[in-house]
Amino acid sequence: MSSTQASSMAERVRAYLDGREGEVLELTRDLIRTPSPNPPGDERAVADLVTERLKALGIDDITRVGAEEERPNVLARVKGAAPGRTLILSGHLDTKPAGDMDAWETDPWDPVLRDGDLIGLGSGDMKAAVAGMMYAAAALHHAQQAGGSAGGFAGELLLVFTADEEAGARFGSKWLAENGHLQADAAVIGEPSGITAEWQSVHLVSRGAALFKVALTGTQMHSSISDRLPGINATVKMARLIDRMDRELLSYLTYDPHPLCPTGPTVNVGVMAEAGVFYGVYPGNAEFACDVRTLPGMTEESLKADIGRFLDDAMADDPDLRAELDWFLTVPPVEIDADHPVVGALVEAGREVLGTAPDLDAFPGATDAPYFQLTAGIPTVAAFGPGMLPRAHSPNEYMDADGAALSASIYALAALHYLGEAGGGS
Repeated sequence: MSSTQASSMAERVRAYLDGREGEVLELTRDLIRTPSPNPPGDERAVADLVTERLKALGIDDITRVGAEEERPNVLARVKGAAPGRTLILSGHLDTKPAGDMDAWETDPWDPVLRDGDLIGLGSGDMKAAVAGMMYAAAALHHAQQAGGSAGGFAGELLLVFTADEEAGARFGSKWLAENGHLQADAAVIGEPSGITAEWQSVHLVSRGAALFKVALTGTQMHSSISDRLPGINATVKMARLIDRMDRELLSYLTYDPHPLCPTGPTVNVGVMAEAGVFYGVYPGNAEFACDVRTLPGMTEESLKADIGRFLDDAMADDPDLRAELDWFLTVPPVEIDADHPVVGALVEAGREVLGTAPDLDAFPGATDAPYFQLTAGIPTVAAFGPGMLPRAHSPNEYMDADGAALSASIYALAALHYLGEAGGGS
């Protein structure tokens, strides 16, 4: 593309967004005001709001699809002035539940501005990114129209706002990919990309998640005779197994070191636990849940084998221990090549807007990226968005109040860098 054309289109994008920072922030607040906790999972109201606001921004090529009526995904297209690549910008519409309401200092669904921060459930994870992507798409649309004969961008920008990311993506990106709704040359997911600072890194790796339970069987009987008859207390066995698993399971896991994941996999034991019946009943059953975050190369088969080996060793050491693995869900890890053009486009846009280039890193959590990349075949950046991951899934979730507006500029310029000018190269 010629530098004159590129700067002209970029200037028109900047001109559209200039002065609209308050609009992007207010859209973010409206998205927060529209609850979409998952579980239970129902994105209809927030999908309605997104659809309505996209139309108000001049974007009317909008499709809603989903496996169930209450689990809609929203797809919106902005077509360039010439054929070219297709870029997806994606964010999820659901949030985690608010959790302990007593721990919130404010109403989770009544966003508050305080000392430069935006406080509210889903602020950074990830309704600010959704708002930013909507305005980025509007900026490209209006900049292209304003350019007239000067030309616009090449290819197509596709917004993909998914349901159900927070509970495994069965109704969201997984369903979209399996049913042929995702077709593009590259994708960017706007998960919060800060760990110790906002906009810290472009995350090339999306770590996987292995979610499973361990069920234990003991002897259920009247508790008053537990000192007279032999019995196995399933709760006590569970407590001891949790302690051992917390200390030892990591050493059983088979994986290759990864330069972007220096700490290796993450093992969380006992994220949920349940045992017993009631007073007077010696506990005969117990179960606990675990959450293991995995590296590229780790598979469901290897994980099941490694965890099974751990349980076999534990039962060999304690003949009274009866434990069974109950697998819930695997989200595979995935990685995009650092040399992919969409990575360079994001780094360059980040440098232009933020004044410094973001690092390249691995996203600690799981994202929609595996379904975009492994199922649909679309190279995908796992995370580059406003907010910080340590603040997500927590009471009083917050982010920098200017993050949504910054994301609009970053996403619009990154899309322009990647897609290129109509009539030019990329």
